[in-house]
Amino acid sequence: MKISDKINTKTIILPLQSTCKYDVLQELLNHCMLLDYLTSTEKLISDLDEKEKKMNSASGRGIAYHYNTSVEVDDMIAVLGISKEGIDYDASDGLSCNFILLILEPQSKEESHRHFIHFFQDMISDISIKEKLLDASTNVEIEQIIKAWENQLSIDTELL
Repeated sequence: MKISDKINTKTIILPLQSTCKYDVLQELLNHCMLLDYLTSTEKLISDLDEKEKKMNSASGRGIAYHYNTSVEVDDMIAVLGISKEGIDYDASDGLSCNFILLILEPQSKEESHRHFIHFFQDMISDISIKEKLLDASTNVEIEQIIKAWENQLSIDTELL
């Protein structure tokens, strides 16, 4: 699975309107509703809030990951929110989060998100990609940056 299989122009929110982590989560879930992935967010917001209380979703370096299962999705979905100013997630490194990723997957496929997050982390750990994503002004630009990184990765892999 490629990142661009799940994160594309329709599943990117740029810029996020929310300024705190709890509002961001609702904004990401509302976006899922707009895309007809979900019919309600009440249970998910409650489940995700509980997870957040147990373990901070901020992974450091300006990134936060939210994950949950949902009976409403048949396949993993991902929504990426980008905040150029950053949102305070009480990250252990003290950095605000610019990239907030929400992943929802069916209960029958509870582990597919790990592979996806691994690839996303690989991409976002490239400082030039991270800067390009923050400098982008449209969803189309972000999708192109992601696809270009994937294409480069494919070329690099073929050379090994």
